[in-house]
Amino acid sequence: MRDLRPDVVFVIYGDLWRDFLALRDTCGDALTNRFYEDCVWRTRQAIRAGDPALALHWQRVRRFAEAYSISWVSAVEVDGHLIREAPKFSALRYPEDDALTRIEIGSERT
Repeated sequence: MRDLRPDVVFVIYGDLWRDFLALRDTCGDALTNRFYEDCVWRTRQAIRAGDPALALHWQRVRRFAEAYSISWVSAVEVDGHLIREAPKFSALRYPEDDALTRIEIGSERT
């Protein structure tokens, strides 16, 4: 049970969340080869186009997808708004929302 982290919230920006949701809907799930390969392809396209910021964005989408999809995080904070895609599990204890441990993913937009 020590690896279950209902006390964690990933903090991301809206563009990352939007692209994650769109690609997850297209691929059916974020933990698929298709999702991973699409992120890698978009990263390479951005590099070829000379846009390192966009390449970094797609790397962050992939990393966030991997972390978020396999974790028991309590929620995601997108541009200051707390989003819960799954209900709280009765077997786990959750802290109050203001006591959640925040982990920033892609806080700088460079």
